Amino acid sequence: MAPKIIKNFEKVVFYFLAFVLMAYIAIEIVELVYQFFVAFSERGDDQRLLITKEQTRIILPTFFNILIAVELIGTFDFYVKESAIKVQSILLIGLIAIGRKLLAYDFTHADGLGNIGLAALILALSVGYYLVKKSDGE
Repeated sequence: MAPKIIKNFEKVVFYFLAFVLMAYIAIEIVELVYQFFVAFSERGDDQRLLITKEQTRIILPTFFNILIAVELIGTFDFYVKESAIKVQSILLIGLIAIGRKLLAYDFTHADGLGNIGLAALILALSVGYYLVKKSDGE
């Protein structure tokens, strides 16, 4: 009896989290569209045709936030259906999050140790993703 109650409670929590993520995605999409139109309406000083580099630094992290949230919903859905977590999905979410971080990372003011740590994290996630993907294919 107790495991069934725990399982049902777990499902309720995951559905609640998925609902919160869907609301977050909707808000981020509105923000993305707004920032995109603001970028088109303003002319920047650099020689880019439509969107300046600074506007790109504002728009792209929002895009990656949406991708991360969509992947999390997929991971929640898989967990509720299969009662297992796909390691490949978690590694993919990590890679997307690191890609988002790299877009906003200020390399001019970064210290060497921070850069080495970031490179090690990227390498670890990439190798892990490759190994999991390779083992799934065999």
